[in-house]
Amino acid sequence: MGSIRLGCSGWDYKDWVGTLYVRDESKLKAYTSIFNTAEINSTFYSYPKPGLVLGWAAHTPDDFLFSVKLNRQVTHEKRLDIAAGVEDDVRGFCELMRPLKGSGRLACILIQLPPGLKFSCNLVESFLAVLPHDYHFALEYRNRTWLTDDVIRLFERYNITPVMTDGPALPKQEMSSEDMAYIRWHGRGGRVWYNYRYSQQELETWVGAIRELSEQVQVLGYFNNHYHGHAPENCLDVLEMLGIATPKQQLMRQHLQAGQARPAARDTTLAEFAYLAVSSNEIKETLLEFTDIGRLERGRAVKDIDMLQDEPELIVADVSGYSIYVDYAGKFILHDCQDWRRGISQQRMCKHVAALILSLPPEKSQALLGLIKEQGWDFRPYTG
Repeated sequence: MGSIRLGCSGWDYKDWVGTLYVRDESKLKAYTSIFNTAEINSTFYSYPKPGLVLGWAAHTPDDFLFSVKLNRQVTHEKRLDIAAGVEDDVRGFCELMRPLKGSGRLACILIQLPPGLKFSCNLVESFLAVLPHDYHFALEYRNRTWLTDDVIRLFERYNITPVMTDGPALPKQEMSSEDMAYIRWHGRGGRVWYNYRYSQQELETWVGAIRELSEQVQVLGYFNNHYHGHAPENCLDVLEMLGIATPKQQLMRQHLQAGQARPAARDTTLAEFAYLAVSSNEIKETLLEFTDIGRLERGRAVKDIDMLQDEPELIVADVSGYSIYVDYAGKFILHDCQDWRRGISQQRMCKHVAALILSLPPEKSQALLGLIKEQGWDFRPYTG
């Protein structure tokens, strides 16, 4: 069997403490004691300090490999546009990753595109043509207009690895470049993909493809369904199915499975049903103070919600290809659709912001809406 490396998309998650991690230990050190690869997501939101990149190289085993997500300035703000200066942005990003490359720890740079970016042959080829030749790139598209032979030809011409995804947006495809295959398991959740635990049957459908690909190329794969520690558990599931889990990974898998055991299902009581119904209605009623019924109903119909960051002080999301920043400390929301811009002066929410709030857990939605009302948050245009 050829080279197979499977890991998780990120490692610094608070809800992994008590399952994958014990309290107060270095998460990266603990993670690298179990897995031999990781995808770095933080680079998507901001450019890391050089010292942080040096730390990634210095504090991981010699045979550990990172895949690093390209900054969103290139993909989501400038949308691959050469005229907007993305060539310099990419080269600057690659220079930041030089310590990882120089230490042999950089496997790939991941280019993740927004769902709303449609395929344009001229745009894409102009972008691919300026990528540095001494780095390996994988590209993940999320729009069906990319399902064309022109994309395959461009990827082959520039040796770009197409990302295979398991998620609601696109059909499963088995693809690779001449030397690498790259898989991302996002989860199959209805509104928030990543809040999902794969079943054994769902994971088994990938085993044959991974084995076959590994006979020809290096296989990299990352689980992005990070909620509640599902990502490391499902990753270890697949390693076990492939027959390549180490003894330490087997023990950790047993530990995670014991922690993930679900209580037996029971019927919802009448009191619980009434409480949930009231809670749901309260959120909708509060939202209607910031929008109208038409926008609220259109927001409820939105399914394309990509939760990029969900922290106590910050929420970052792409909703139907549009960016949303919710900054608790700054008391403002940034968003970039035209309806949002038109409604800023009236403090009116568009369907995208309504959809994001509805996708949050009910208690978090209600708390956020309460803060927006009580603290008089600003609604601002996102200008990139």
